[in-house]
Amino acid sequence: MVFDFNNITPVLLTLLGNLIFYVLIKNKVDKSIEENKIAYSGVFKEKLDIYRELLDKTYTIKKELYRIQYIGSKEELEKLMLSINDYIKFYTINQPFLSDEMLKNLKEIRSEFQYIFDEFYKHFTNQDNLEDFFKASNKLKENNPFEKIENVIISEMKKDLKIDKKKS
Repeated sequence: MVFDFNNITPVLLTLLGNLIFYVLIKNKVDKSIEENKIAYSGVFKEKLDIYRELLDKTYTIKKELYRIQYIGSKEELEKLMLSINDYIKFYTINQPFLSDEMLKNLKEIRSEFQYIFDEFYKHFTNQDNLEDFFKASNKLKENNPFEKIENVIISEMKKDLKIDKKKS
């Protein structure tokens, strides 16, 4: 049996070419996957931190409004206004990480904060209209606007974490 190198040369060249191509492409793809994985994990953590901070800020403002409603002063309301402005600044800066639905709800809650704040401020600066003060107080007690944004934030977090309510 005679070995014909003319027939095996194309096979060897093809195998060598495929091996080189595989090694180059695999290295490039692996490197790209690793870079994207690192970048994605950083963005993912950033989003979770933003969600947590929004929940914290929402709860803090809500708690302060509750407290001020009963034992507040004009000075405390002015301090609270800074917190509300900080809240607005925070979600405005972090818009790229937030869904359109969440942004819409954050703007709604901001207007709720503003309405309640304005009515409390009028009350504490003796521009008193008790009926408006009590309407604002009742809105605060009903908790609807606050609960809505809290639920949207929690829902977004669960969606990003891939935590489903339904387990199959």
